[in-house]
Amino acid sequence: MPHYNVKGGKFDPKSASCREFNIIEIHQLLAMSGPSRAWSWGFDKGTSVLPDLVYRFTVNGHLHKGYVYITLAWSDTFSIFYTDKSNTIVKISEMVYVDELVDTIDRDVERIPAYTH
Repeated sequence: MPHYNVKGGKFDPKSASCREFNIIEIHQLLAMSGPSRAWSWGFDKGTSVLPDLVYRFTVNGHLHKGYVYITLAWSDTFSIFYTDKSNTIVKISEMVYVDELVDTIDRDVERIPAYTH
């Protein structure tokens, strides 16, 4: 039986989603974080996978190339699932507060040591 929503398993949007959230607000938060920041990820084609439950976009960063899925947990924190193009999960960031969302994605998708100098 395949494992879903664990590292190395397939991402299943239906079982990953907990609560509704305003996907448009999250899209705007990412876009307004500084256009060059989202561009540095190769951000492309943000879309709602499940209306108001799962947001997905494509990235092409230094550290991750593939999809990024965002869901809202019951604890008012976000879970971020990083998958390859076949939806196999390569990394999960959980318990991410909204004010940490952009920095967390940047760290996991793009930031390399050369950026800290």
